[in-house]
Amino acid sequence: MARRAGFGLFVLVLMLSLGASVHASYVPKLRVCCYHWMPYQYKEQIDQVQTLTGLDIELFREIFEKQLQITLDLPRVNWDEHQKQLKEGRREVAGGDFMTEDRDQYVYFSTHYRTEDIVLVANRRNLKARRLLQKDAFFEAFLSSNLRLGVVDGYVYGDFIDDFLRSTENSSRVLSSSNVKTNFRNLIEGKVDLVPVDRLVGASLIWKNKYAGQLVMGDTPIFSGPIVALFSRRSTSPALVSAFNQALQKIRESGKYNMIIRGHLFPTLLGLAADQPWFRMLDNIGTAAFAFSGVLLARKEKFSLFGALVLASLPAVGGGILRDLIVNRDRPAVMDSPHHLAIVCLVVLASYIALRLSERHVRLQLIPTLEARGYWIVKVLDAVGLASFTVVGVIVAVEERCNPLLVWGPIFSAMTGAGGAILRDVIRADASHPSLHHEFYAEISLIWGFLLSAFIVTYADVESFNLMSIKIAVALAGIGCLLTRVLVIQRGIQAPAFASMPDRRRTLPNAISDREPG
Repeated sequence: MARRAGFGLFVLVLMLSLGASVHASYVPKLRVCCYHWMPYQYKEQIDQVQTLTGLDIELFREIFEKQLQITLDLPRVNWDEHQKQLKEGRREVAGGDFMTEDRDQYVYFSTHYRTEDIVLVANRRNLKARRLLQKDAFFEAFLSSNLRLGVVDGYVYGDFIDDFLRSTENSSRVLSSSNVKTNFRNLIEGKVDLVPVDRLVGASLIWKNKYAGQLVMGDTPIFSGPIVALFSRRSTSPALVSAFNQALQKIRESGKYNMIIRGHLFPTLLGLAADQPWFRMLDNIGTAAFAFSGVLLARKEKFSLFGALVLASLPAVGGGILRDLIVNRDRPAVMDSPHHLAIVCLVVLASYIALRLSERHVRLQLIPTLEARGYWIVKVLDAVGLASFTVVGVIVAVEERCNPLLVWGPIFSAMTGAGGAILRDVIRADASHPSLHHEFYAEISLIWGFLLSAFIVTYADVESFNLMSIKIAVALAGIGCLLTRVLVIQRGIQAPAFASMPDRRRTLPNAISDREPG
């Protein structure tokens, strides 16, 4: 018994003496610093529950929890605070950081897993600041100007701005805050003139908060660099960094990495590309054209005013509602903004007033004239709507991470563009169903939705990401869909029949219809 007790005590002492090295080589639970940095790290409301997500978060969960079997603790802290915690060993890991000589003193660097571009944002009304949005102009004229910068405490912006921030002489021209959203509000209120920010973070905030009418973002990055994960030297070891790098390489080779990139970056990229004045104009014109096509049918078939509103609403928003129900969105997109429904109501009321006036004044024959002579104009405008809704369908498929995108992207494009018209025909009890029988319409959305989806799948590599390429792809998909539909209208091209049925009267001479009575 004495020998067993002595051996047990020896083992206990040995374990305690090796405790530090065991902790350094094996970490059962990692404390990871998180910072609100959409689309990389942010909270998303799903079924009224706040869930932490983002590119960095999902990537870390895939590597640490699924590949390395290590649980993550993900508290939210300010940017400058998470650097202090890494330095002191109170947190083990942080993501979304640049490599610097200062940080090399207290952290290990992983291999880079994405690239970050720093751009400048200015108030649209501030012409002096807008002239410095591009890289060359900023480097040449900023120091001699009196423009003020809005920055996030502890963040790295590249040598030029970092050197500017270190100089105490420039303190009056710098306003620091804990987050980018505060900087943007200061920009809108005129407290600062320029805000440097990661391109996608800035784009996300502008897009989500409807700042596009107030803020403008530069196209040329003033600084670009690789983004890595930071591992505290005081509470982790190089072995953990090596395991992280190996797991990262594994998910790159498996294709999981591209799926994470596509799910978090491309919704923002596509949303930003579609949030352009020309695309919004196409969307408004298309919505009005869809609504007016319903008005023409309501007049032709003598529907009531409410009936006209229903027939106008279905092609304009019906397809989007049907799509959102299928994808199980928390809220259909039409409920987030009354914009499209306002256009529908305006078209219906304007048409109703025009019809009433034309009944009293014979010379005012606006709608009958459009029916008789300008119906092709409505068709062309309808094609504009089909083009914009085709792109929107793919964007929704990417946002909802539908897989495979090559299947769901085209389906949602056709559903958004033509689904409402099909619902309208069902309400009208129209057995002909032109969208399903002979009209080459939904097929156009399928084709261009597939091409845009194929581009996204092929391009889902953050290493070579270029925002301008995304904008060009969206523009080509929209314009291509529009021109295809115009060509179909001009040439009178019809959809190929599923099967050609033979004439039964000729092939079946003894059919009942050929028999004589009695």
